[in-house]
Amino acid sequence: MVEKWQVEGEELAYADRWVRVVRAHVRLPNGRAYVYTTLWRVPGAAIVALNDDGNILLVREYRHPLGQVIDQLPGGLVDEGETPLMAAQRELREETGLEAHEWEWLGEVEDNPGLIAGTTTLFLARDLHYVADPAREWTEFLETHWESPSRLQARIACGEIRDRVVLAAWAFLTARGLLSVE
Repeated sequence: MVEKWQVEGEELAYADRWVRVVRAHVRLPNGRAYVYTTLWRVPGAAIVALNDDGNILLVREYRHPLGQVIDQLPGGLVDEGETPLMAAQRELREETGLEAHEWEWLGEVEDNPGLIAGTTTLFLARDLHYVADPAREWTEFLETHWESPSRLQARIACGEIRDRVVLAAWAFLTARGLLSVE
């Protein structure tokens, strides 16, 4: 039987407005002591913005931990006092200048639960319209582009897109039959 570990104490190693790094002193089921480091992250929200042609909006952005420019879904962290839906609506507007008349909850993803205590909630946004120029944060340098479901599927299948949020969104969309791939 798999048993829960016993936490004997915790210490905060680092904290800022987005993350906390906690070192937990735990007792394993076999009785041995162990120190486990966890990154606690503010919850996130991501958006599958689907236009009238059935294409999906991707955001191309440099991601420093990878040292690469990658394609992701629009999204970001949930600010204090926001719900994940409110954060998704704000992030879509800030990053792309778009708003949506239709919002649908797709699901929630655990962000690498072996290291990170944090989730990302995914939403489907439809009936899109431009409301203003993007109002990106001063650290955001990104481009947006629309991709057909068949092209996105091909990029996922060959391993070109490996982002967990894009992959989870694809799984939620296909599991619910919300995408038409030709």
